[in-house]
Amino acid sequence: MSQDKEGKEIPELNSRDWRERLSTSRDLGTGFAAPGGEFTRALYEWALTEQGHLLKDLLKGRRVVELGAGMMPYGYALAATCEAKNFVAVEPFYSDLQRNSVAGLIEERGETLNRIPYKVEGVDMLEYVKGEPDDLLCVLACGIEDCILPGPDYRKKVEGELVRVLEADAFFLSSHSDLFPKDLKSVEVHFPRPSNPRVTDRLRLHGGPEAFDRYGKNIENLSLGSLS
Repeated sequence: MSQDKEGKEIPELNSRDWRERLSTSRDLGTGFAAPGGEFTRALYEWALTEQGHLLKDLLKGRRVVELGAGMMPYGYALAATCEAKNFVAVEPFYSDLQRNSVAGLIEERGETLNRIPYKVEGVDMLEYVKGEPDDLLCVLACGIEDCILPGPDYRKKVEGELVRVLEADAFFLSSHSDLFPKDLKSVEVHFPRPSNPRVTDRLRLHGGPEAFDRYGKNIENLSLGSLS
């Protein structure tokens, strides 16, 4: 059963109704339990297009971690499609639903979906990244806006940890997210949402010199981004 910061059980965070979990998470002051999925789904669907092949280049062979994965399986689908080494969904409020949705996707897709090792961590994103070693991960965050984070100090701590845990030649992929590690170079890419081309999605890639040395030309070939 889900617990608060003092270890007390909170039955509302195990409710079948995501709206009840959302309301309870707001009262706890440890983040906002947005169910998520829309922006990660857009990235997954883009990865299946010719232009979105960039994501396969960036994620192949990586240890991919999605922060605030919500309750939908698209982070796993993206990592598996891109042949990542493994995948971790970090989700403190919907970990049970995230686990069930990934298992359901694997069963539904069968052999048509590449399978990779995965796990779901039902912990806070700051707690998770603080426990990871240096120079190891490729990190994904979709829809992690300021309104669902505990506050600006929390965000800065997460951003600092992202710089530390990011593999030297890997990127932090931030889609519609306010997490913005200022110690890393970034480029923003825009693409039409495959399921609704009238909608334009945005993806920021944050990385160090080795990441841009390795993938810079691939990004430039899209002719969609500008460096900052």
